[in-house]
Amino acid sequence: MAEKEKLRQEFLDELQNKLVRASCTDEIYALLAEAAAWLTASEGLSFFIRREDCFEQVCRLGKFPEMEGVTQAALFGGEHPVSFETVMIGKVCLQEKEDGVFMIFRPKPELMTAQNRECLQLICGMGALVQKELWIRGKAHRDAMTDEITGALNRSCLLQRLQEDMGTKIGNAALIDINVDGFKLYNEMYGYMNSDALLKFVADAIRREKTGQGEIYRFGADEFLLLEPDMTEEQAFDTAERIRRRIRDSSREKKDLLHQLTVSCGIVIYPEYVEDKEELLGCCVRAAYYAKTRGKDQTALWRKEDRPRERSGYYRTSFERIAPTIYALMAAVDAKDQITFRHSLKVSEYATLLAQALELKEEEVEIIREAGLLHDIGKIGIPESILKKQGRLTEAEYMVMKEHVENAVEMIRYLPDMNYVLPTVVGHHERYDGKGYPAGLAGEAIPLGARCLALADSFDTMTARRPYKEPMQISYAVKELEKGKNTQFDPYLTDVFLRLIEEGEIQVWGRGDD
Repeated sequence: MAEKEKLRQEFLDELQNKLVRASCTDEIYALLAEAAAWLTASEGLSFFIRREDCFEQVCRLGKFPEMEGVTQAALFGGEHPVSFETVMIGKVCLQEKEDGVFMIFRPKPELMTAQNRECLQLICGMGALVQKELWIRGKAHRDAMTDEITGALNRSCLLQRLQEDMGTKIGNAALIDINVDGFKLYNEMYGYMNSDALLKFVADAIRREKTGQGEIYRFGADEFLLLEPDMTEEQAFDTAERIRRRIRDSSREKKDLLHQLTVSCGIVIYPEYVEDKEELLGCCVRAAYYAKTRGKDQTALWRKEDRPRERSGYYRTSFERIAPTIYALMAAVDAKDQITFRHSLKVSEYATLLAQALELKEEEVEIIREAGLLHDIGKIGIPESILKKQGRLTEAEYMVMKEHVENAVEMIRYLPDMNYVLPTVVGHHERYDGKGYPAGLAGEAIPLGARCLALADSFDTMTARRPYKEPMQISYAVKELEKGKNTQFDPYLTDVFLRLIEEGEIQVWGRGDD
């Protein structure tokens, strides 16, 4: 008897070690089934798991002839003629919403002792604990990678997926951008709860039309990305169109949506048209943007032949569409403070000349030009007593003045499709040594456009006439820029900027001095 007890205990210890090392539920089920079969010396064993309202067989060992062809409904409804005198049924509590059932065929009667029955329940309890731990760990991982509103995978998950798998597991793939038209207005009109319902509806529509391999990611507030492995351009276009039509047509009858929805879709094929993940994402987002600018509720494809034409016009098109709004805002600034208005024009000109001298791409030059016009637009929210003060600002006044950067960000966010200028606008008061504001960025962590604006901004501030000061001599301003190399300014950009001044490319308006 003692020998049997020792053997049983060794068996349980070994099982516990195996369960602890288990990496998935299927492995746990197999270990439990093997343990139950060993404990009862049965001729056959089936292990069933209750999933909602039915049972599913997850493991089967040995011979179980009476079970051949038996439906689960018949088995658990009591209609099957298996004699339960020869079958032992053991209930297993694995999770709160999931029960397991062992069907053990012809166990040895001498082994069906109360002690062995208790041991069987102990084995099941051990498995339940391990499975619960796996479930908790898995849920934590899923939560970290999932958007809580829609259940789609999140932006971080997509970036990780592309980082790990680009060029290996992904292979040929289509990336589809599904961008909700008018989401910002919908959110402001109807509130976040109704907007959440809208996002859930869109995510569900995408799920219904994607392939089994497709992965849905919520990439932005109003933007979903669908990654489809092994999909051609024609298939991707068909998928995007099905999604677009489903959302448009189904939203008419959806009672909890307050008006009909549409989406604009953009598609890019990897690696046929793009070669790396940064380009993949950028081109896909641009394709969706083109669909929006052509009237929304349509699908656009990104192709190689589109690149020179589309890229060069992308930012300019955005700016030109809302240029009247921007100039109206600048006129409002001018009415409040003419100095700020003229300053913005000059900073834009100087920074553009620097960007061109650096031989930046046309779209990068365009961003810097537009950011120069907009960089001080937030001063419209600064009191005139501070803007026009003659003399040095107090510390409190300076803190208020610094708010113009945040004000500019908030205003630009309301300009359609102009978010691309924000990094340059936000960073123009950063310093190369990290002692600037608002983020304390240093060196090349500061966006290149912002480093260009910083030089242009400082140069105009020194050389311009103000009610409270005379303009500095250009030679003095040059010396100050030289002093600021490696501390306030990027040293290389400073050298280029100074060369432009020396060569007469940068000229100060309305001055005749040196």
